[in-house]
Order: sequence, then structure tokens, then C-alpha cells
Amino acid sequence: MGFKNFKSSGLPTVAIMLLVLLSFSTGRPAREQGQFWQVTLRLQVQGDFRTGPATEKSDLYLLEAGCSGFLEEDGPDFIIYHLGSQLFRWEVRTADGQPWPGPIPSPELKLDYVEGKEEEINFYYSFDPEVIDGPEGPAGQRIKLVLPDVPWSRVLEKMPWFKRRVISGQRTIELQRSQLAGKEIRKEFNWIEETSLQGSSQLAVFQRSRVKIILELNRCQQPAALRPGDGTGRRSA
Repeated sequence: MGFKNFKSSGLPTVAIMLLVLLSFSTGRPAREQGQFWQVTLRLQVQGDFRTGPATEKSDLYLLEAGCSGFLEEDGPDFIIYHLGSQLFRWEVRTADGQPWPGPIPSPELKLDYVEGKEEEINFYYSFDPEVIDGPEGPAGQRIKLVLPDVPWSRVLEKMPWFKRRVISGQRTIELQRSQLAGKEIRKEFNWIEETSLQGSSQLAVFQRSRVKIILELNRCQQPAALRPGDGTGRRSA
């Protein structure tokens, strides 16, 4: 029976329409809001690199960066609200401790996504750019540094003679889901990785990076007027 044949029995038509719309809206379950955490990721890297044999002294680089935001629980998954990225320290030095000549591009740390599984939660990050190309050093070689990321970039695997391996520690940023029952979480991750690739001068570049990551989560209330950062933070489990 259509509305045009419906008898109002003395009730105004507008009131009837409001009652019908209200019945539809109340019949739909509202989305249950998940818990919120303020998240901070801080990374420290101490690395060395060389283009000659292992007997030669290596050049050095030091990197310390951080990023912060909020996480909202969304079923087994999470939504990231990005607040910003900070570069605390970025130094590239020659083997004798002198600053590398010429300007060096500055990397930006990014928390890419958080993967929720049944029993654990994995955090993935990267740098932009992933590979630092700089000016020539004192010996005439151009600098090319591969910055650590999780997971390893598939783009880098296409570079000439590129190899990478973990020689110590475990390259996984992981929390147990049961840890989210607490109000504060702090965990440290450490590993050492080695990379080798062919530089623009056709010389092989050997690099070793000692990586330290500190992950902190603090449960909090949903901040007012919070919106997802850039649309890339939400990934399926």
C-alpha cells in the first residue's frame, strides 16, 4: 500500500512521515566507537658505508627521527590519524669525521599503516625518500644510502646488484593484541641490517645500519574534531 492511500486517522501527514523516518533510523545500529591511543614512533640509526674493500675506513651517517598520531580501533583493524613527523638528527660524515661536502636531502619518517591480526598487531613505516642520493665525496664517489624500512621496499629490489639482509636481531615491530588492555605500552626493537648495491659510478656500495625503534602507545579519549590524516592509514587486516 503506497503513502497516497494511507489514511492518517486525524494525525497530520508531516507527523506520520516523521514517525516513519524515525522507525527506519532507530532500526539501524550505530557504529560502535573503538578505543583511541596516542602513538609515538621514534627511530635511531647509526650506519656506516663504503665503496672500497672492507679494509678501508667507512664513512658514517646518523639519523634520529620520529612521528606521532592517534590510532582508533576499528574491529580487528586500525585507523591512523597523522599528527606529524620530526627530524631530530641527520648527519653524514666522512671517515675522518668531517661533514659530507654539499647538501644532503633530508628524509621524512612516515607511519604507513597498522595491521591488526587475531593475536598481534604489526606496525609498518618508511622514509621519503627511501634512498638518499647526495653529492660527490672527497674521493669523488657519489653518496647513495638505503634507509631502513618495514617492510622492505620492493622498489629497491629492482636496483642493480641490490641485496639486503638482517645479521642481528629481529626486524619486526609487533605488539600482542592482549597488551592493548593496558593504558600505557612502551616497547623497544633493535636489529642490524646490511645492504649492498651498485652506485651511479658503477662501484658497489656496502652499508651497515644499526636500527633502534621505540614504540609508545597511551590510551586516551577521542580528540575533538579529529579526522584521518591522509586516507592511507586505514588498511584491511
